[in-house]
Amino acid sequence: MATIRKRGEYQWEAQIRKKGYPAQSKTFITKAEAEAWAAVIESEMVRGVFVSRGESESTTFAEALE
Repeated sequence: MATIRKRGEYQWEAQIRKKGYPAQSKTFITKAEAEAWAAVIESEMVRGVFVSRGESESTTFAEALE
């Protein structure tokens, strides 16, 4: 089950903790976006097709070229 919490005045954080998978969290502008992301990630975990995107989302284009 995902935890959705308000961060400040304009941000929402979705956090997912599921046994057997690394903890996932991401910040969004709207609560609806946070809930949608959490639903997708939880669905992937249940189906067994989840792949952590943490490193790929934090890698810049310049780093990829190197």
